[in-house]
Amino acid sequence: MRHSNASRKRICERHLQLLTELSRALGEKDRYTQAHGYRVARYAMRLATRLGFGHREVWDVGIGGLFHDVGKLALSDQIFTNRETRLPAELKREVRCHPLIGAALLKDIDYLEPVVDLVLFHHEREDGKGYPFGLTGREIPPGAKIISISDCFDAVTTDRPYQKRKSIRAAFEILRNGCRRYFCEDYVETFIEEIEENGIELENGTDPLLADELIRSATAGAGTM
Repeated sequence: MRHSNASRKRICERHLQLLTELSRALGEKDRYTQAHGYRVARYAMRLATRLGFGHREVWDVGIGGLFHDVGKLALSDQIFTNRETRLPAELKREVRCHPLIGAALLKDIDYLEPVVDLVLFHHEREDGKGYPFGLTGREIPPGAKIISISDCFDAVTTDRPYQKRKSIRAAFEILRNGCRRYFCEDYVETFIEEIEENGIELENGTDPLLADELIRSATAGAGTM
């Protein structure tokens, strides 16, 4: 069924409002998680660009990175206040649901279909021991692999309640040690080259201009469908 231009515009505006509210709600739930999403988005877009991805694919990984943890909106507050390195089994099972929840929150926005898969699969592993489905290397979308690397790097180079940041060199070693088990080796080496040449993302807060740019690009693209 085709919609008129006015109808598409109204739909896009509703989706714009929904995505903006999701981003805001995540910040109210946990400020670190929101800021982490902005940095992961930027790292993911940088890596995708360096790998030669097209403009739409770069945009997809940006939105996917921005909202990769949006499913954590449904998690208990205990998880955000936890200061232990290892979560109890019950909380660990709850955390492993966040890709499924995040994908469910985004799935009804038709023009975000590629992004839904990136959110859903960003914790899958090359060796098939990830979650939620245990996919192996070739089954995992390239964009999800990019977000996984970006996610890991930012997580270990920033302070969290249960873990102090590690040095950039230590983070590179973690990524390299994870190749063929967690991460795509070629992507890891390209990511490291990008960081060595252009540095890390600043930690201080969020970047609302990035979110606005990505979300409005999404709705503008949808308006032409």
